[in-house]
Amino acid sequence: MNKFPISPIFIPANKLEWISKTFEKGADSIILDLEDSVPENEKIQARENLAIHLKDNTYKGNLIIRVNPISEQVGQDDIAMLSENDLSSIAFMVPKIEESDLITNLPDVDVIALLETPVSIKNISEIASQVKVKGLALGGADLSASLGSTMDWDSLLYARSKIVQEAAINNLFSIDSPFMNIDNLDALKDESIKSKRLGFNGKAAIHPSQIDIIKNSFLPTKEELEEAKDIIRAFNESSSAVLAFKGRMIDLPIILSMEKRLRLVGIDPKNID
Repeated sequence: MNKFPISPIFIPANKLEWISKTFEKGADSIILDLEDSVPENEKIQARENLAIHLKDNTYKGNLIIRVNPISEQVGQDDIAMLSENDLSSIAFMVPKIEESDLITNLPDVDVIALLETPVSIKNISEIASQVKVKGLALGGADLSASLGSTMDWDSLLYARSKIVQEAAINNLFSIDSPFMNIDNLDALKDESIKSKRLGFNGKAAIHPSQIDIIKNSFLPTKEELEEAKDIIRAFNESSSAVLAFKGRMIDLPIILSMEKRLRLVGIDPKNID
């Protein structure tokens, strides 16, 4: 993928005319949903139409295709057909993934594992370590239904923490679950800030009104970007493993954090001069 998806937004995969309009509204990534948003009797046609569309159209933003569960033939067929284009901007979001062996048997594609069952969280280490997996995402609605919990922040904090931890261990990006109350933008902002502080790289959206709030919550400011560049330059020019920078002690963990800050906006921290 081109860069971390910060505010990927779900749209039905049978609404292809929405793609350009959604990018125009500021989305950096779109999740084309072949699973829950498409009626059972339209799934095959939606997949075929999407395959034709991808051959005829390209987009600057990332496209993520949420396929049907790969434990079922329909999900296997989704990836088999839609991976033929070999487009670098496309990743496949695999829902309800519980067994890492299912990922091993997929074609050579980029996978975002959608963790939305208790078994998914239990097996997260094995899933996250698969070489095809590039990102982890929380499916809060299905997980809370399985647990019998609410979707509140505290109710799913354990799952969120496990996802952030495994993403860090395996050098993956992480996407927090969508916030379902599209009318409560203040609460969305609050939860987005909590997600960023916990360590998530982005948060999924379900309505265009959520995109800017999520991006503004996750993306560093201009001042924060300049600070990151200055700290990295000072560290690179120093022969010491630890240095003082404007009254702040800087060591390798801080540098890694600054590098991650730059990558969020597509800046290569190794090439900032």
